[in-house]
Amino acid sequence: MKRMIALAVAASATILSQAAAPTAKGGDGAEKRIDPARFAAAVYKHTGGRIVRPGTLLGRIVCVDCQDAVPREVVAEASAAFAALAKVRVNVEPGSFAWPNPAIVGNASLFVVDDATLPPLVSAPESRWAMVNVAPLRIGRGAEPAYFTARFRKELTRGFALLAGAQDSSFPNSLLGCITDPARLDSFADTRLPVDVAKRFASYVRGYGITPAEEVSYLQAVKEGWAPSPTNDVQQAIWDKVHAMPTEPIRIKPEAKKVKE
Repeated sequence: MKRMIALAVAASATILSQAAAPTAKGGDGAEKRIDPARFAAAVYKHTGGRIVRPGTLLGRIVCVDCQDAVPREVVAEASAAFAALAKVRVNVEPGSFAWPNPAIVGNASLFVVDDATLPPLVSAPESRWAMVNVAPLRIGRGAEPAYFTARFRKELTRGFALLAGAQDSSFPNSLLGCITDPARLDSFADTRLPVDVAKRFASYVRGYGITPAEEVSYLQAVKEGWAPSPTNDVQQAIWDKVHAMPTEPIRIKPEAKKVKE
């Protein structure tokens, strides 16, 4: 029995180590690990990177910071993470909150407050605002700075998601499940959101007048004729190749005549 357990553990360790990094077959048939940096460089050399299509990334959500308990840089980092996920512009600005009719900044606003008399989290998308209250996050373990900051990042992500149309998820144990106790936020390892809600943001925020970014490769933009001027040697090479005149005459093969039976 002990031998069987030892073999099972060894096999599991082998599988996990093989899954730790992507592999590819070499010329001799042996598996070789792919260097992520080299792979990214090869993709960039072929595509020229990603750029935003004109007419997208319009409008903005403003995170109005009305408190001092959480450092501004933490608020900015958490806001930037959601902006990257939803592909929308999010600005962080200082301000004030007037319950229950706050002054909206931008196309929609997420207010961050520190007030023990207010609810932990309020979402009012029909009025273009949501509110995250840091005061309840101090309960229990939240008195410790590390737990307090981690809870805040998760709660701010929840606030952004609710404002952007993710009222629920088909994954019940996700960050957007029913959370009635701030301590439950500690059970989530990070601020990741389930896939099904992330897909709703693009269509929902258009109701606020916000157009999410549409990213395409620089190569595709050059082919479509709207790419900006090259900014480096890689993009210059792509630009020159697409715009190069043909070196040989273009031969058009005549269409074969159909024979009537």
